[in-house]
Amino acid sequence: MDEDQEEDLARAEVIVVPQVGLTRLAAHMCLDIFDFARHRRKLNMGERLPEPVPDRTTTVASTPVRAPDRITLGESVNTAPAAVLESLTPAARVAFVLRDMFAVSSGEIAAIVGRTPQMCRQRASVAWRHVRDRGRRETASDAHTRIVTAFRAACDTGDLTALVSLLDPEATALSDGGGKVRAALNPIHGAERTARFMLGVLWQHPALEATLQSVNGKTGLVLRHDTAVSGVVSFHVQDEKITDVWLVLNPDKLRGWNRS
Repeated sequence: MDEDQEEDLARAEVIVVPQVGLTRLAAHMCLDIFDFARHRRKLNMGERLPEPVPDRTTTVASTPVRAPDRITLGESVNTAPAAVLESLTPAARVAFVLRDMFAVSSGEIAAIVGRTPQMCRQRASVAWRHVRDRGRRETASDAHTRIVTAFRAACDTGDLTALVSLLDPEATALSDGGGKVRAALNPIHGAERTARFMLGVLWQHPALEATLQSVNGKTGLVLRHDTAVSGVVSFHVQDEKITDVWLVLNPDKLRGWNRS
């Protein structure tokens, strides 16, 4: 079969099964976006974190959740799985979403991302294990709230020792300024360095007020200057210790907070 016949066959498939064509188009668009984001990071734009979402459980609880919405709602329920997905390669992310959220076959995914079906299955499985393991090890919501509340209190008083005691020894802090707001370009590793980093952010901006608020379904901190939100902090808590601190300062990702 020559190239012209292959193209005619592909067009016929898209016409007969429009969902196939739309899925491929959306996947290729996502790959382009992911590749562009990785290129921006190489240009010292720093880390890229999932967009923080204000709590909206009251508006969605009474309506059935369709398969495409599971991705969006999943991010709004927990930042951790979304952060795991951000760490994957573009091909692995597309393979995971298409297979586990939309039940697309490995053969179809392979044609989209330019990998073998076996490789697509493997990458999607690895991604799912990371997402699943994050959820299994997560601290219960009430303990999460208690620990984040103590974290805020320690930040208010500048108590470095108390902050370090709340953090896992190998805790990591990531900040996302989107190239528009000053932020750490590289991850901050270690309990004491993470604690000093957070205190430094607040000390450099003494007018900021940190309030407890639901962020992606979990208690987090919202940083306000007067009434404008200039930062949102979310946490991953495991075995009653904070293992991850995610600080979003990118104004483009805070529009939803400031519109409300």
